[in-house]
Formats: sequence, structure tokens, C-alpha cells
Amino acid sequence: MKNSFLKNLWAFITSLKLTIIILLILSVTSIIGTIIPQNELPYVYLKYYKPSTYKLFQLLSFDNMYHSWWFTTLLALFTLNLICCSFRRFPNFWRLITQKERDLDDKLLQSLPLKKTFRLKELSDHTRSELSRIVQKHVHKPTILHTSSDALSLFAGKGKYTRLGFFITHLGIALIIIGGIIGNYGYQGFTNVVEGETSDTITLRGTTRQKKLDFSIRCDDFEVSFYQGGQRPKDYKSNLTIIDGGKEVKKKLIEVNDPLYYKGVYIYQSSYGTVPDQGNVILSAAPKADAKKARKYKVEVGKSITLEDKRYEVKVMRFVPDFSMGKNNKVVNRSQEMRNPAVQIALFKDNILVYKKWIFSKFPDFHGSEKGDYRFSFLDFSGKEYTGLQLTKDPGVWVVWSGCFLLTLGCYLLFFMSHQRLWIIVENKKGEYIVNMAGTSNKNMLSFTEVFDQIHQELKKIGKSIP
Repeated sequence: MKNSFLKNLWAFITSLKLTIIILLILSVTSIIGTIIPQNELPYVYLKYYKPSTYKLFQLLSFDNMYHSWWFTTLLALFTLNLICCSFRRFPNFWRLITQKERDLDDKLLQSLPLKKTFRLKELSDHTRSELSRIVQKHVHKPTILHTSSDALSLFAGKGKYTRLGFFITHLGIALIIIGGIIGNYGYQGFTNVVEGETSDTITLRGTTRQKKLDFSIRCDDFEVSFYQGGQRPKDYKSNLTIIDGGKEVKKKLIEVNDPLYYKGVYIYQSSYGTVPDQGNVILSAAPKADAKKARKYKVEVGKSITLEDKRYEVKVMRFVPDFSMGKNNKVVNRSQEMRNPAVQIALFKDNILVYKKWIFSKFPDFHGSEKGDYRFSFLDFSGKEYTGLQLTKDPGVWVVWSGCFLLTLGCYLLFFMSHQRLWIIVENKKGEYIVNMAGTSNKNMLSFTEVFDQIHQELKKIGKSIP
């Protein structure tokens, strides 16, 4: 009973039907994963789908399909099927590769696709040597299967281990899938680190969840350069220091496509920006009665200063580097680049609010209605810059790369190399030496046929051959 169950289980795991069914399911679900956005925040789904549909997506893990338990199970089952099918076929292949080649008898001769027969008048040492030389030149050094004073049997073969390309390819595919499954236990996240400050927490991609690292990242310096005449970044890079256990363990200048690697984590340069709630605003305050008496003031965001006229006080409420108006006339910041810098100020006279308004660096004359005795201009902003970092940990990456190498090797063996075999037997019949030549190749027979014909032509010319 137990043996019957195991036999049926083995037949199920190694069946071609199971392979086809799994591939069909993977194909259909992959289409779903392509249509439905993956790893997005809830508002992205609610923008296009009803709340009930979004809950169904969450229940079925369609919003994070490639990391779901059922998709991982499908991949694991496919990998098991692939390995077991290969294991079942391997013994026959191995016997074919390692078996000792036999003499060319009539049965074997009839089974081979390439055959030639010609005659020699003698089988001298010179003839034997030339036979071996020609075969070695085109195929491989021949093995003498049988020899006597008036008979000779040679075999030459090459590429027998190329038959393993089938199994190497399957192993490569299996390793790629296994590496992908292992990679699910890694993570990808983002963090912004202000110059001179340290961070040990990231926000996981596609979520609002935080993850604490087992080390800290300090940004010692950040640099950005722009193309001439604009604010389009040309290059940006960060000097980072890794702190682990309270000690500085690694330093590196990173830039785009040149990450820092530590403890299996790649730290990439991803973005940059200016911290909007930290820094100093340079304002110009000019009395309306006499604009020539304008004075510059340096004000920290969120702080206030008293003007020359002690009755007036101005407070910098907010700074945004890229001002825009969103829904319901709500101020939004489109990016962290200084495309349309603006500052919101509040003017007080004798501790009574006179007005609040936005003033713009690039549009100094856009002020709307002016109250009070002062006119303000926004001259500059000096704030702390931060570097945006992407952190990726993939514990299965080397398994995937190993699989890619084996897959490439296996495909090369399968499509560009072949197992070639050649037999030559010389027999003395009525004073003449009859040469039977036969061969085969498991792939690319057209190419081997050309080699076979070339060997035949050269062998006929040995010594005193008879056409």
C-alpha cells in the first residue's frame, strides 16, 4: 500500500500533464499581475477600482501577487516537477555517456545514418598511422577497439558530455526560481538622510510600513551639479558612512549606478532634495514710503524677526521649493527641486495679524493685494539638503546569477555543440582490405555529414587506395 502510494506520487510529480497545468496557471496569473498594479499604495487602487474590488484583490493577494504564498507555491511545485523529471531521465543519459563503445558489427552499422565503404590494398603501419591522424584531425584521437595483423577497428567521439546540456539548462531554471523565492525574504525600501544626520529606518516599497536596519547610515556630504542654464540635475552624489555597533565601519562616495554594499544590502543613490521645514529664508523688507531703505533679513523657517520699525514682526510660516496649486486651492509641492520656490509669511503689527501671503522668488511682482507699510521680496533660501537612498537586500541574488550562468551554459551546449561518433573497421577479404566507415551525431547532422564526407575523401587517398 505504501509503495503504491509513493509510486503514484512519483508518477504525479514527474508527469508532463502537471508541467503543462502549472505553466498554464502561471501564464494566466502573470497576465493578471501585469494588468493589476503591484505593490502600490491603497489610493492608487481606489482611484480605479471600487473598495469592494480592492478588498478582493487584497484577499487574493493580487496587489502583491509575485510575493503571495500561492504564487510561491506554484513556483516551488514547478521547480520540484522540473527537478524530478530531470532526475528520472538522468540515469539513461548517464549510461549513454559513460558506456564503453562496442565494435562496429552489422546490427550497429545498419542503425547508423552515415555509412561509407571503400577498399585498401594494404594495412601497413603507415596506413594505420594515417588513419589515426586523419580521424584525430577532424573528430578526436581515436580509440583502438580491436587490432590484428590484417584487421583494425577504430572509434572516435567528441562532445559526449554536451548531452548534459539538457540537465544543466533545467538546473539553471530551477536555481533562478529558487533564488527568486529566497529573494522574497529580502526587502526594498527608501530613506532620506539629511546632510550631517544619521538614519537607521527605511520605508518599505509600496507601503507605509517602516523597517529598522541593524546598522545606521550617515550622510557626511551631498553634492549636486546642474546643466548650464537650468535646474536639470547633471549628477548627484553622497558621501556615506556606515555605523554599526557604534563604530564607523565603512565609507563610500556613491552616485547613480555606483552603490555602497554592506551586509548583503545595496545602497543606491536614488534622489535628493531640500528639507522644507529646515533652513533660512533671505527676505527683503522695503518701506512703501521709501523703497531705497530696503533691508535684508535672514529668517529661519518657523521663526519670527522684528523689522526696523519695532511695531512690525514677520514670521516665515512655510517654504516649498516647487509651488503649485492642487485641489480646492490647496498649496502642494510638486517636487524637491527649486523650480518655483515660494515662502509663506505672516506680518504682525503690534502683535496683531495684518496678513498672510505667499511670495515667490521667480515672480517678485506677484503679491496680490498689499497691506501694511512694507513690501517683501523673497531673495534666497539656504536649507539643508538630503540624499534620497534606495536600499535593496536580495539574499537570493547569487543563486539567481548562478542559475543564469548554468542556463547560458546549458543553452550553449544544447544549441551549439553535439555528440559526434565515428567508427572505422578494416577487414581483410580475399586479399583486399574492405573499409567500413560509419558515424552519427545527436544534433546538427548536416554539419557532421560534411565532416564525415571530408574524412572519407582523405582516407581514400591513403597509400594505395582503390577508388
